[in-house]
Amino acid sequence: MSRFRIRLTTVDGRILHWRKAGQIHTLDERLAPVWIANFKPTVFQVLADGQLVPTGTLEAAEIIRWELESVE
Repeated sequence: MSRFRIRLTTVDGRILHWRKAGQIHTLDERLAPVWIANFKPTVFQVLADGQLVPTGTLEAAEIIRWELESVE
């Protein structure tokens, strides 16, 4: 089964990978498209290390693009 990373692009042009528990988080091929389709950028922002946090968190950036990246 294939795995995917989530690549996030911030308003200032940074490209980050979603990190969870200190590691780049991956999703399987069944869940990844569902995650992409249901992600709410109005609810989450991203820290410089790739961790998702609630909107309004200090030092967090707004996310303008989210996409799948295959783990090879």
